[in-house]
Amino acid sequence: MRRSLTLVALALGAASPAFAQDGLTEGWDLDARLTLVGSGVGDENVLTPAGAALLASGSLLVTRTDTFDNGLALDWRGEVRLERDAKSRPAFAGSLGNCPGVNGLCPSVTDGLSFFAPVSPVTGLAADGPLADEDGFATVESASLGLTGPWGEGIIGLDSGAAARLDARAPTVLQRVSAFSSGLDPTGLVVTRARNDVTGSSFKATYMTPRWVGFRLGASYTPKADMRTADFDPDYSAPGVANAGLENVLEGGASFARQFAEQGLRVRTALTYTMAESGAGLTGFGDYEALGAGLELESGKWTTGLRWLSSNSAQDSGNGDYQGWELGLIRESGDWRVGLEAGWSEDQLTTIEGVSWLVGASKKINEHANLGVAWTSGDIEVPVLQGAGIGLGHTNAGNQGLVFELTVRN
Repeated sequence: MRRSLTLVALALGAASPAFAQDGLTEGWDLDARLTLVGSGVGDENVLTPAGAALLASGSLLVTRTDTFDNGLALDWRGEVRLERDAKSRPAFAGSLGNCPGVNGLCPSVTDGLSFFAPVSPVTGLAADGPLADEDGFATVESASLGLTGPWGEGIIGLDSGAAARLDARAPTVLQRVSAFSSGLDPTGLVVTRARNDVTGSSFKATYMTPRWVGFRLGASYTPKADMRTADFDPDYSAPGVANAGLENVLEGGASFARQFAEQGLRVRTALTYTMAESGAGLTGFGDYEALGAGLELESGKWTTGLRWLSSNSAQDSGNGDYQGWELGLIRESGDWRVGLEAGWSEDQLTTIEGVSWLVGASKKINEHANLGVAWTSGDIEVPVLQGAGIGLGHTNAGNQGLVFELTVRN
């Protein structure tokens, strides 16, 4: 796998100059990126292994815009990604804990004959199941067509929905490693995801209004949430676990952004909502609802942000509520970016609670490279059966260590 990643890196690096020299059809744009992450994070619990010493993420994004005489703009977008994340947590999803659905003490859903540990629609995590062992994978992040005019923007295809597009979020220090909603997770223990997005890049139709006096609205419809991206798998499943199979997903968002010049302050806020039906046909799963909010503030060299998400995890019993908070504080000075991040979440469905944080700095070396270093930590409580399965308890797991991140782009 390391050799494969090296070949990918060389291919991306070699491809960029070639495209630049040949000059793609006028209107096309190419963005190639490769992020390498080296870390010294140790394991404390066999149920929660850390990521490998070397993680990597390479993406290739191709876009094109055609503007017609009447002012309408047609946008084409396609992106693929190669990823090597924590083996046990590829695409953020996976199993953490030892609480099988067949045990009456553990959360479960049933088809009438068998019982399964439910997968959280918010995070893709389950409280039981075999540990994943995926050394690398490829995903289609987007393949969409958009039309923009004075009436707003319409998008159809594989892409993010309105709630994710209009979201306000906490700033991050590094490019792909984060203490929340992470791209690459060296600790293997980041469980906080406050991004109001249960569809990933599943096929959908989206409409976004123009921004009026700072306000912008948007809505999306996704027939079925079944498309995996590098950072989220809405259709994750494994032996002994079951997914809600969300379908007919409706999501909406409202965003407000304004620059207060006299105060030297930029403000961005967002409110998002998602609702969906469960198509799994399992007793225990019901309609899904989630409400999210975010705030970003920028003043001078300082940027801070907070994001919150609350969801019922598609549990018809009302006992599967999820809450997640994300916080970031960044100071930029010249080419330097220094800051801290923190995430906290509690999931009553999986009974997993976690805290993660990161403190670090990154530097823009030039237009084509960024280098960062950080200390990152993940600490979670996962469910485990005790006393030959007649009692339910929790065990603590914490992984932490130093992380180095290098990102190069064309």
